[in-house]
Amino acid sequence: MFASSNYPPDQEAADRFVAEMRHGTLIACAPEGHPQVSILPFVKSDEVIELHCVQADPTLDAVRANPHVTFFVSDFLAWSPHDWVDERDAGRATLHFRAVAFECDAEHVSTDSNDVAGALQRLLRAYEPAGSYEPVEMGEFYGSRLQRLATMRLRIVRRHIKFKEGPAGSAVAKQKVADQLRQRARAGDDRAADVIEASLKRRRL
Repeated sequence: MFASSNYPPDQEAADRFVAEMRHGTLIACAPEGHPQVSILPFVKSDEVIELHCVQADPTLDAVRANPHVTFFVSDFLAWSPHDWVDERDAGRATLHFRAVAFECDAEHVSTDSNDVAGALQRLLRAYEPAGSYEPVEMGEFYGSRLQRLATMRLRIVRRHIKFKEGPAGSAVAKQKVADQLRQRARAGDDRAADVIEASLKRRRL
């Protein structure tokens, strides 16, 4: 992910963003193979990301063969045409998004059903803190499903942050794009405008 000086990383904003997200993309590549990709729920605690997947997932095989992986947490916001910024410059058309790429080492991969149950318990506490359900443990209710799953812990080595919240340039240009998004009013445009305006407020503080 290209680190553009137009979008300097904001670590605090990135931490809040990742804490709010409920999925990411695990990218793993075995030696001599093509990259394998899976979209997975996750729990992040300090410098560790915990995941689970089905044992038949080819991404799991890639992780076992090569523990150096990337976990990509992203949120596509919207696309804006060039003339919202500059009527002559076609290069001003752009995507707006928030993304954090975690380069990681898989330090623990397990198919033990009790390990999987523990990972799922932590996931449910994060995603459904007030939820009511059968306790996740080996037994008749969950047993056959737990035996088909695997869990892994990824140790974060480094991270790359890129938030394209509005076009490169002035606050005026960013606000203009937010206004145009609200006027266009396609699915997701209002939320994209909200994110751009929130980023402008952060910069003013």
